[in-house]
This record gives sequence, structure tokens and C-alpha cells, in this order.
Amino acid sequence: MLDNTPVPSPCVRNCCLDDSDICLGCFRSLDEIRNWSNADNASREQILHRAAARRQSRPSPLFLTNKDSSPQ
Repeated sequence: MLDNTPVPSPCVRNCCLDDSDICLGCFRSLDEIRNWSNADNASREQILHRAAARRQSRPSPLFLTNKDSSPQ
């Protein structure tokens, strides 16, 4: 029996696009985000694969803690 459950959206509600129109929250392109609701499961899996590759290729951001940013 086939599972017809839709592949869930990777959206983490942290939408902010970089200069290449890639979301910094889920790493989908703007076009992939726009097309998600009409995409079949195979297309959604491809989108997730590309987003994961983008996430892996992006350097990790550096976060400052309060103690790191305190005035000297």
C-alpha cells in the first residue's frame, strides 16, 4: 500500500532571504517556497535534498553570547 501522506514543509518560521533568494531558516529557494504547495511528494523530496545540500555548504554562523559582547 502506498503512503499518500504529503511530505511536510521544512519551514521553521524564520523566513529571511539572503542575496541569492535562499531562505536562511529552511534553505529553500524563493521559487521552491512558492511551488511547495503544488509540488508532489517526489518534487518535495528533491527540494528537501537541495535545501539540505545548501545547508551543508553554508558556513555555520557565529553567535555572540552576552558575555562575549560585553564592553571591555
